[in-house]
Amino acid sequence: MLDLDLWEHSVHSICGNFDTQPHRNIPFIGKMRLDNHNGLGVVHIETNAEKIVRSKSTSQDDKNYFVILQKKGSMGFSWSNNNDLLLPGEIALIDSSLPYDMHPQGLIEQMSVHLPKSYVDHLCSTHAKNRITKIAQNRSSSQMLSAILRQLANTDHQAPSLQEDGDALQCAISALIKPSLEITNNDSASSMKERAKQHILRLLTEESLGPERIAKAMNMSKRSLYRLFSKENISVAQFILQMRIEKCCEDMRTADAMKQPLSITEVAYRWGFSDASQLSRAFKRVKGVSPSQWRQSQF
Repeated sequence: MLDLDLWEHSVHSICGNFDTQPHRNIPFIGKMRLDNHNGLGVVHIETNAEKIVRSKSTSQDDKNYFVILQKKGSMGFSWSNNNDLLLPGEIALIDSSLPYDMHPQGLIEQMSVHLPKSYVDHLCSTHAKNRITKIAQNRSSSQMLSAILRQLANTDHQAPSLQEDGDALQCAISALIKPSLEITNNDSASSMKERAKQHILRLLTEESLGPERIAKAMNMSKRSLYRLFSKENISVAQFILQMRIEKCCEDMRTADAMKQPLSITEVAYRWGFSDASQLSRAFKRVKGVSPSQWRQSQF
């Protein structure tokens, strides 16, 4: 478990008090790099852990907000009695003093900017404290914020710059976050449909997952849930199946690229199938070939 030991050492020294739980049957991947842009900490993260737990913070590691840009894959979050899912391209603001759990959906990549609380709190009052807040994507300010974060992701941190550059970036990111804090309209159909998809992705590993489970989690009838998906010409069960097959493909692709053994049976159990036969039948319906044939076609 040397890779896990190195990962946890990096996590504790860079981000603070987190505990990582790897998958039992999947080779662990964990990479972390800290770039210092003249006082602005930018962390590049890649992992396929099953679960990452933010324990109660200490006074030494609760002085920042984490501004997360999800680059690849999806990351589930749970805190208090709340759940959410961060999809590729989405941004979230996390209070570092908040205990929460993270659930990577396969192999994920994200960037985390460590923003001092002093830059945010005087602009946003208490709106960002003790919570995880997704940033609205339909505002010009959020689009500018995304552009800055993507530029940071591709900037050589060793390039010559001044302390004023780091201060200016912190001020700019903080100012752009304020109008972008998402005010969720839970009554709109599109918002409800996105919430349903987030619940599905968060619960995808559960074998019993179905429309009944999702409807109960959202406190709605199955008929109302079906209506949310009716305009996409896909049923809830079909969406669940498609997402499971895509996650199976991601795991097989990752294991094969690393030349690590990963059986079809292990993949099946990981993503909610009862056995390899059930996965093979479902896989062929969606992809037109068996899992083994698909793996061979990727070489």
